[in-house]
Amino acid sequence: MAAKFTSESRRRLALVIGIGDYENVSTLKNPQNDAKALSSLLQRIRFTTADQQLNKTCNQLKHAFVDFEDSIQSNDIVLFYFAGHGVQWEVCITIFTVVSY
Repeated sequence: MAAKFTSESRRRLALVIGIGDYENVSTLKNPQNDAKALSSLLQRIRFTTADQQLNKTCNQLKHAFVDFEDSIQSNDIVLFYFAGHGVQWEVCITIFTVVSY
């Protein structure tokens, strides 16, 4: 018989990213604010959020994605949120979307 998991017995993990500082685009103010607000809300509803990823370089985000992916277990509830234009981060985001659970 397969194990039954309720939402209360499953871990809730979130990776929240806010990028507003771009090389070739005007600086955005809201992505960091949105990411902070969502992280706070998620923590109130018992999500474990990774360290806030605000204005990280592409290489730093790659490490954050790998660390987050490595933390995921098979019955986890997982949320990924990105705020910003995403202009120079498309390659970074692509490596994470390949992961499926």
